[in-house]
Amino acid sequence: MSRRNQLSALVVLLTTGLVIYYLVNELSGRGKQLEAALKVLDWRFLLIAFSMMILSLILEAFATHALLSKQDRSDTSFGTLMRVPLMNQLGVGLTPFATGGQPAQLYGLTRGNIPASRALSVILMKFLVYQVVVVLFFIVGYFAADHFIYENVNPAFATFIPFAIAIHAVVIIGILLVMFWPTLSLKVVDMGAKLVSGFYKGDSISTFKKRSEEKIRSFHEESKRVIRSTRSLSIATVYTGLQLIALYVVPYFVIRAFGYSTVNPWLIIAMNIMIVMVISLFPIPGGVGGAEISFQLLFTPFVKNPATLVLVILIWRLITYYFGLFAGILAYVIPTKEQKEGHHA
Repeated sequence: MSRRNQLSALVVLLTTGLVIYYLVNELSGRGKQLEAALKVLDWRFLLIAFSMMILSLILEAFATHALLSKQDRSDTSFGTLMRVPLMNQLGVGLTPFATGGQPAQLYGLTRGNIPASRALSVILMKFLVYQVVVVLFFIVGYFAADHFIYENVNPAFATFIPFAIAIHAVVIIGILLVMFWPTLSLKVVDMGAKLVSGFYKGDSISTFKKRSEEKIRSFHEESKRVIRSTRSLSIATVYTGLQLIALYVVPYFVIRAFGYSTVNPWLIIAMNIMIVMVISLFPIPGGVGGAEISFQLLFTPFVKNPATLVLVILIWRLITYYFGLFAGILAYVIPTKEQKEGHHA
């Protein structure tokens, strides 16, 4: 693990400790409320919530599979495909603004012997599809629940919404520029080569420049192949939509586990869509702290018992964040089938 990732892991641990301290402090003096919450706890709903998280990861693997070329699909094992969402969870969970998700996925695919240029275009196209679907879900969720948000939710949360939309819009435009404007990428490489040319001698800069240009051209050719494959894009979009729905319903089943049988599932999903959008604004790895506070602000109208709300927050984060983080570490450590076969060969 690099020093930067070690520092991020330390930040996650410290922030998690502060969050747990805050939530435990919220429980102090509420022993009877906590006892009442645990008395009605139905573990079956928690099992369904956890199953939804697993399903979300599997659907993400299917989305990756849909965007691969026919040759790569036949050569890539299911284990390698499952590593992609798990590595994504690790990368997103350990980096500010979730910037490590794509590099981690790229590493996961290249471990399956997919060339980096082809893997990069697939990962970026998958990220583009994800961003577009997230924004579409947000638009639907926002207009379906805007009155509820402004009438029942702390106004402080609503102020973050326009910034979240702006960030996702900038990300979408940036991906499109990188993928389909090769001259821009080549100019960036050329400028970079000129800037560092004074520090290096010999042919190292020209060799680096030549190799970079070859990879950029290969990357853009693969990007064109992916965008031309409307069937693959359509399938990946459907899988991504289903993946997000599975993720969005997790809080609903966690809340149901504590006996709240009359909660509106559509409002719960809409609130979780807001949280997923707003978490991207927090520079802390995994949005630790920001996610919990956002959840508390949005879900207080649904869960009246404060002790129950604390338990819901803890379980929700264990399922949707910490589980993925530890599963991602395992995916990073355990070698792929392709690596084992290459080692034995």
